Amino acid sequence: MNRAPTFGLLLPASAIMGLTIVALGLVACNGSAALSPAGTLPATARSGITPATKPSPTPYTFDFATLNDPAGTFNSVMGVNDLGHAVGYYGSGGQGDPSHGFNSTLPYEKFQSMNYPNAVSTVGTSLSSINEIFAGYFVDNSSGHHTWGFIRNRGIWSQYKNFKTPKGPYSVNELLGVSDANIAVGFYTDSYGHDMPYELAAGHYHALAPPGAVSAMATGINKIGDITGAETLASGVTEGWILSNGIYSQFLYPGSSSTQAFAVNYEEQVVGSYVDSKGTHGFILDRPASPNQMYWQSIDEPNAAGTTVLTSINSHHTISGWYVDASGNTDGFAANVK
Repeated sequence: MNRAPTFGLLLPASAIMGLTIVALGLVACNGSAALSPAGTLPATARSGITPATKPSPTPYTFDFATLNDPAGTFNSVMGVNDLGHAVGYYGSGGQGDPSHGFNSTLPYEKFQSMNYPNAVSTVGTSLSSINEIFAGYFVDNSSGHHTWGFIRNRGIWSQYKNFKTPKGPYSVNELLGVSDANIAVGFYTDSYGHDMPYELAAGHYHALAPPGAVSAMATGINKIGDITGAETLASGVTEGWILSNGIYSQFLYPGSSSTQAFAVNYEEQVVGSYVDSKGTHGFILDRPASPNQMYWQSIDEPNAAGTTVLTSINSHHTISGWYVDASGNTDGFAANVK
């Protein structure tokens, strides 16, 4: 399936490419040491894909602001926490244009570099509101160019690799979300090239299993433990999913050919992107686990020319993401509710 964090704009990690234990309940992986498995998170039911067509009765209106690190011409904002602090990356990830992580605080005039030591490429994907714990992934400089998940806590970097990841060059692990409860989510790629989602909590990898998925990623987690992501079915359809109260629910934006969910906030509002005949658009989905009460709002950045992707939504309904403008440039953005 298409990798959510790269959004089709970074080359796949497999093509381009002893740490300290951090004080957040996640245990770092040193070298090839495996962390203890904790089994598959239980799912009591599957609600299925809902053909809901309800637009939001009270749609949000936003003030959009482009948010680009001046060091790069290719930018993506991956997350904004409840304090309004942002994390993201610049650089396409292609040869000659490696990705560099950054973080920034309001009013987004200064950008702090966030690159994993000695990495070929670094992507910052998320940050918590408490203690500002950063998550993401990087490509190392070994001959195999492995992709590792990382956590940065108070300036201390720690790398992660699910113990089920196949051995050999170009292995892939990515951490895509981290919560205020110090739990991270992400995926690894198995020997068949399928993405396998997991939750990382207190040093244990918990497998996630959205029903019917051939390939799936866990992309976001909120402070109460709801997890969201994207999955590809045997039919080739890509849909969003959420795991809430032990139940998996899948969803497709009405009339779309593909839907991916990237983040969920405390109110269980999901954001992501969908594809239709007019291009790629962002969305906000209310009540994703309630099939008869789902409400959708489509979001297009005002300067976008056919592509807008929403990557996060915080408790104040501030959203972030990226868009492609009329000149073909990729720009990051943040938007506050008016």
